[in-house]
Amino acid sequence: GNWRRESAAMSGRVVPGSGQGQGQGGRGVATWSASRVVKRFKVPLALWALGIFCMLFAPAPVKITAEMEARYQSKMDRVMEMTGDFTQVGKQLEQFDAELYKAKKFGWWFRSEDRKAVNEIKERMAPYEKELGALERERTKLEAEARNELGLWSEAGIREARDVFWSTYSRGKRQAQVGMMWDLVWELFRSDNYEDSVNFFFRILWIIVSNAVLFLITSSLVFVFKVVAVIRSFQPSLLSGLLFYALALLAAFSTVAGILSLVVGAAVGTGVVISKNARYLPQSNRRRQQRFVRHHQD
Repeated sequence: GNWRRESAAMSGRVVPGSGQGQGQGGRGVATWSASRVVKRFKVPLALWALGIFCMLFAPAPVKITAEMEARYQSKMDRVMEMTGDFTQVGKQLEQFDAELYKAKKFGWWFRSEDRKAVNEIKERMAPYEKELGALERERTKLEAEARNELGLWSEAGIREARDVFWSTYSRGKRQAQVGMMWDLVWELFRSDNYEDSVNFFFRILWIIVSNAVLFLITSSLVFVFKVVAVIRSFQPSLLSGLLFYALALLAAFSTVAGILSLVVGAAVGTGVVISKNARYLPQSNRRRQQRFVRHHQD
């Protein structure tokens, strides 16, 4: 027996029945399984790691210099100069809105005189509305030119794309919390909660996981469309914009996948713990069935 263990130790083989062999065997199986998963999903795992790096750690490829900041600020100063025009046009439109509110009395559409008065006010409003639209287009153009001075791949572009993702994530998380709260409130009114504790805990677990998964998916879909506006605001070239969009989606989906894996993994672990301790839970169906069987056997 000793000779077999010594020869096995020299050759690196594991001897069945030995404590060392069992420990090494368990570690060997885990290592072999992990290496097999890595080899099989090498490309997806590499893309996932790249996405996480881009979202959390990657620095901006383009550094903002003093010259870039000066050009950006000069064009933003032109935007600030338009504030007076916006204020003046806005005051005129507010006056017209007040006149419209007074003219649109109850049933005004059925009276020709009231319709004529409303149309006359709208005709006087039209030039100011056109002027406001032109001012907004000019402001959007100047802001885009100013952002273009910094560049989409600068710290400003990277930071704004990340801010859009985390803002949609936070908004979705709040909606998920509200959904969980209402689902849990309605769950408390079920009549069978105290008859089967195991199913009750599993339903609570399902409510939490389903709401979390739903908000992560919806937040990702919202980000898919909102990041387009960020890219367009910097006026990049077509190739640069498409590449940035692809990396932004990769970073967002990788982050969501990481959070999903944590949520689902925690739910699975909790479910395993509940299943193993089901017999200790009060008023579970298993204990009721056991009492029922013992009663009929007696």
